[in-house]
Amino acid sequence: MFRTVCLRLTLWYTLLFGLLSLGAFLLVYVHIANGLGRHTDDQLRATAREFIQTRKERGLAGLQNEFILEAAATGKERIFFRLLDQKGRQLAASDLSSWPNIAVTASLVPTDTDDRFSRIQLPGHRLPVRVLTTRLEDGSLLQTGLSLQENDQVLELYRETFSTAFLLIISLGGIGVYFIARRAMGGVKEVTEAAGRIAAGDLEQPISRGNRGEEIENLAAMFNIMQKRVADLIDELKAVVNNIAHDLRMPITRIRGVAEITLTRDSDLSQYREMAVTVIEESDQLVGQINTILELAEIDAGLKVMTLEKVNLIRLIQMAAELYQPVTEDKGIILNLQLPGESCFINGNLSALQRLLANLLDNAVKFTPTDGMISLKLVVENEHVLLSVADNGPGIPPEEQKRIFDRFYRGDASRSSLGSGLGLALVKSIVRAHDGTITVKSDGNNGSTFLIKLPVII
Repeated sequence: MFRTVCLRLTLWYTLLFGLLSLGAFLLVYVHIANGLGRHTDDQLRATAREFIQTRKERGLAGLQNEFILEAAATGKERIFFRLLDQKGRQLAASDLSSWPNIAVTASLVPTDTDDRFSRIQLPGHRLPVRVLTTRLEDGSLLQTGLSLQENDQVLELYRETFSTAFLLIISLGGIGVYFIARRAMGGVKEVTEAAGRIAAGDLEQPISRGNRGEEIENLAAMFNIMQKRVADLIDELKAVVNNIAHDLRMPITRIRGVAEITLTRDSDLSQYREMAVTVIEESDQLVGQINTILELAEIDAGLKVMTLEKVNLIRLIQMAAELYQPVTEDKGIILNLQLPGESCFINGNLSALQRLLANLLDNAVKFTPTDGMISLKLVVENEHVLLSVADNGPGIPPEEQKRIFDRFYRGDASRSSLGSGLGLALVKSIVRAHDGTITVKSDGNNGSTFLIKLPVII
């Protein structure tokens, strides 16, 4: 139980309540004690002034009588009064039967005409006594002593009241904090249960929204996004596995078919050579597909570190055009370049950018009819460079444009031609690795334009 966050929060907050309550108690206790002390001192001073005036007006006899009356009114066991001469001999006093052995020590005698307060402990008294000693004009000493019993009773009552209140605060506060913590952690519990459902294979039950606090709601929202992303990735993985199984099965089937036909017939050496050539070609296609799949996975996962260098994009396009010039001439296609007059540099990986241009030009050549045109255009805009590869082939239908960058996806127009459906997926991954974007524009009838946006070195 003590390992749960809910109970730990309860214990910590209960401890915090307890410490704050004790701090408040001590603060109030000191304030009350100081206030009672000041009230006692003020009471003793007022009484002493009255006695001084009584002595002036009524003499020693009147003062003695006033001592007795005042002590009887307050309680002779709670207060005492006495007048001493300069040698410490008693001249007048109240009933001292409850105050035996009150010695006149140096600590009680003021050094001048000022008053002196003292706190003494007398035999037979459980609590200390507050004593005020006043030196009169003739040198005699007027002593007024008051037991601190009433003060102690007030403080005792406060301690008892606080003890009861402290227990209630700790008990009720702990219970309240526990239920609040349970409610606050309810959202975390739902997320945990959802994680359990995902672990069991159920990806169709998102966490419902509620009124559990902004932090928990944000956690639930992010978890729902993650859950949907996991479901999409699983669906994508299933599609990729199906496509891989289909695309790899066909070359393997062709290899097996050629080998079986060659072996079951009375074949000569030339037929075996043809079989070997076919096996090599199909094997190369398989290796190429597998390498492309691995390269895509490494780029997307960030495992393949691309070494970036300063690349002259104009020179790179010119080299690609020179490489594809014979192919386009054989097919009767015009390769049109529209490049800026000044140099254009980007931070990129030369090999990856060559692969990018090669894949786009392969697609353009594949779908551009005889006597068609392929245009390579480069434009610098502010901090970016725009590279477009356009053809006047059959175009890409709008419903297929959202999926042409998916792995193994092949549109209707490309199913009759050779290819694995990985070229454009690799292009998109390379563009992303260079902090760029790629889009396609086509009306579905009059060619296609692939537009790549990359950051340029200014």
